[in-house]
Amino acid sequence: MLIHTDKDINYNSEAEWKPKRNRKEIACCSWTTASGQVTPILFKMQDEDGIIRTFDKIHVNHSEKKLYAGIPSYEFDCDIFVNGLLVKVLLQYFPEDCRWTLSEMG
Repeated sequence: MLIHTDKDINYNSEAEWKPKRNRKEIACCSWTTASGQVTPILFKMQDEDGIIRTFDKIHVNHSEKKLYAGIPSYEFDCDIFVNGLLVKVLLQYFPEDCRWTLSEMG
């Protein structure tokens, strides 16, 4: 697990990848530091069969604070294991409504 500080988060640069596939609402457990930095620890989501799956081995490669149309969010470029395979995903946290989403990165 990586801990991120304000110095680690790039507020102005464009990401090299554009996640657009299969955005899903998820339940996420995260760690928030005294300075307000957020780090995802585990998340749960419902699969196609209706089974709720837990993913607790999240490796954060990069995090960035974003502002889209006045809506703040935190984006986390992450690697997770799904059925033994490494999958690159984007976790997004929207602090105004305390909501998390997950998108596959392609």
